[in-house]
Amino acid sequence: MKNFSRGNRAVYIIILFGIIISFFWSIYNLNKFDKIKINYEGKLYNQLLYADLAATWRTADKFKKELDQGHNFFLSIPNYERFLLPSLIIGYYYHIINKDIYVVLDKKEIVVKEKNFKFNILIFQIFFYFFSVYLFSTELKKKIDSTTLNIIIFFLCLEPSLLQWHSSFWSESIFLSLMIIFFYLLLKNSKSFFYNISIGVLIGIMFMQRAVSFLYILPVLIYFILIFKKNFKPFIILSISYLLIILTLGYNNYKKTDYFYILPSGHQYNSYYHYFAHNLLADRKNLSPDEAKKIIQNEEREWIIKNNINLKSMKDFQKNINYRNEFFLDEILKNPIYFSQLFLKRAITMSIIHPFWANQHFYFDRTNPEAKNNPKKYYNKNLLKNIPYSIFIYFFTVLGVIRIFKEILLKKEINEINKFYVFNIFSILYFILVAGLWGNPKYFAPCMVSVCFFFSVGFKYTFSKYKFFSN
Repeated sequence: MKNFSRGNRAVYIIILFGIIISFFWSIYNLNKFDKIKINYEGKLYNQLLYADLAATWRTADKFKKELDQGHNFFLSIPNYERFLLPSLIIGYYYHIINKDIYVVLDKKEIVVKEKNFKFNILIFQIFFYFFSVYLFSTELKKKIDSTTLNIIIFFLCLEPSLLQWHSSFWSESIFLSLMIIFFYLLLKNSKSFFYNISIGVLIGIMFMQRAVSFLYILPVLIYFILIFKKNFKPFIILSISYLLIILTLGYNNYKKTDYFYILPSGHQYNSYYHYFAHNLLADRKNLSPDEAKKIIQNEEREWIIKNNINLKSMKDFQKNINYRNEFFLDEILKNPIYFSQLFLKRAITMSIIHPFWANQHFYFDRTNPEAKNNPKKYYNKNLLKNIPYSIFIYFFTVLGVIRIFKEILLKKEINEINKFYVFNIFSILYFILVAGLWGNPKYFAPCMVSVCFFFSVGFKYTFSKYKFFSN
């Protein structure tokens, strides 16, 4: 174990090992799942790119066709409907290599082509992620001991619930890469204009990658308070640079739809109301979920007719979104206890670490009768199997949190690295509060980056008692 904690050699070896595993995992996924299948409704689909991924690739194809016609890159950027940056990356890649994304088959159905150079996208994801880890390690090694550093790098590179994303086309891999680069900039604790404007821009780009990070600037502002205290210049630079990206996206949405909005329209429309409002109503009025859903749908339909809502108009579409949000909020206020219980239950489900979520998803089919009749059972087949692994991770994580706060209380001050750890607690809470209601382990991926810091402290502290580690 002594050699494990010496110098940077271990960091390089771990990163290289992570790249090799991701490389072969990608080859496996492409060979096994990049195939055209028929779902239970008789429609064709690419098994590798089903469900929400299909929307990403449809937008990418539209963007590519705009570029193929010689249109300006920035003018070709679509409005932010569901997935923006992932679609831009995929669309621009296929524009550069001059290859089609879709193919028209005998049934006149359009489906993502098999074996159409997807591997290069995964290679980009892999190297981008492991470069971000290396970059982060160069700053992190200045703040912590080499043993803790190596455990963190090992976790970031080889922990399976993080590793799985680099060999799939979900948005998590690039989002996690951006997040780790953001952590690198954050650890600089610099008052310089360049670093603070870079942090603001990066948070904006993270929002383009995944809309869940829209308000991620809030925990960052808390960290800035801990670091810079009454020095307001970094706050101003951060806020302006972030708003520059956000307002630019809003302006692009306005140019495409004649309506200024920032949050993705598709996500807003199919939001909490769509998935959970009927549960709240059903509990409050002692109805079955199906009965409650019919009541809500009828009321919404009547409201649309009464107010002459044209859902093809973005202005009217936004009115419908506002109606949905107000309805859902009203249900929360009328039934806060049930909502709290529902949120807590689903947040716990989300927090159960799923090492192979991406690969399990290749086998899901939303048109499967079981998926419609018993979605809880269908989508949570491995939930109980993941509990022992989650307990293992959280055992050392909790020990790490206790160790860090004990150190803070004993010293009666917070040093730089502990301020960073405190920020990561706020980061975890942010993603749980924003995405916890979905109950999907996929949305816990950003939290795992933060979990690794506490896990490493707890793991090292536990085994250092038995002299497994030495610096």
